[in-house]
Amino acid sequence: MAPGTIADNVRASEGVSDEELVARLYDALATLPAAERAAAVVAFGFGEGPGGVAAELDLPDEDADALTRNALQLLRGALGDVDLDDPVYYGRLARRRGHRTGRGDAG
Repeated sequence: MAPGTIADNVRASEGVSDEELVARLYDALATLPAAERAAAVVAFGFGEGPGGVAAELDLPDEDADALTRNALQLLRGALGDVDLDDPVYYGRLARRRGHRTGRGDAG
């Protein structure tokens, strides 16, 4: 991911600066196991959901859904103390042409 990709699309509440929120998000993503990290980026960053995770990681739909839910729970746990004031809009990452987030490319 490009360094500004998430920073340009995330807003924090008044108690947490945008820069701190982005740093915390990157830190949280870095702590995830590779498969969950890839699932989070594809499902939430690229906005492709579990179906995109299944395609990207070559998983059955049920496994991709479980992996995506697990990634979300891990991120929620890592960022649980952050109170977002406007959860209506969250940016999406732009997918690069011809790029796949395969198992080996997750980090």
